[in-house]
Amino acid sequence: MKKKILIISGCAMLLSLSTSAYSAEETSLYVSGNFGWANLSDAEATDSDPATSNYDIKSHDGFALGAALGYDFGYTRIEGELAYQNNSLDKASTASGDVDLTNAIDSLAFLVNGYWDFTNDTPWTSFVSVGLGAALVNVDDETVYLGDDYDTVFAYQVGAGVGYAVNEALTVECKYRYLATTDPEFDNVEAEYATHNIYAGMRYAFSAL
Repeated sequence: MKKKILIISGCAMLLSLSTSAYSAEETSLYVSGNFGWANLSDAEATDSDPATSNYDIKSHDGFALGAALGYDFGYTRIEGELAYQNNSLDKASTASGDVDLTNAIDSLAFLVNGYWDFTNDTPWTSFVSVGLGAALVNVDDETVYLGDDYDTVFAYQVGAGVGYAVNEALTVECKYRYLATTDPEFDNVEAEYATHNIYAGMRYAFSAL
């Protein structure tokens, strides 16, 4: 139910951004890049094999990076973003104890993001965001729990942050994002995928020159 509410809210925000954008006075095309810390949430996995059944997947903290091309309408923005994340696997917590997992789980996502900027008379601007798209989630594990497989699933994210305008063209940013997907399936295993990420990045506006 929470995922459905987030998806519906995201669609509504994207629609409102697209319709309100034309009333803004200042517009610019921009590119942005971000790099950050990725905290992948513990995931509940369901296995059709009764030998392993249900268990929790734990991962180590990893890294995330992204690049986007967008358009700034003055107080709203819309962009297309390509985002990558990698977390090394830690263990599977089963009813009989913990089992070490191997290698990593990563994702490559394409999202359409909408932003609402709280502009003011200072160089500082806070913002909130929502995104919808798809993610290719890949797992590489040599144990019997996850295996080596991938799945493409629906993805969504929400976030907030703050930017500082160094000049009319360049803005540095710090932001938080929560990214989640519908449950990917790896061979006989269905698992959750959700992550809390913190990014530092830059945004460069071309028409501001």
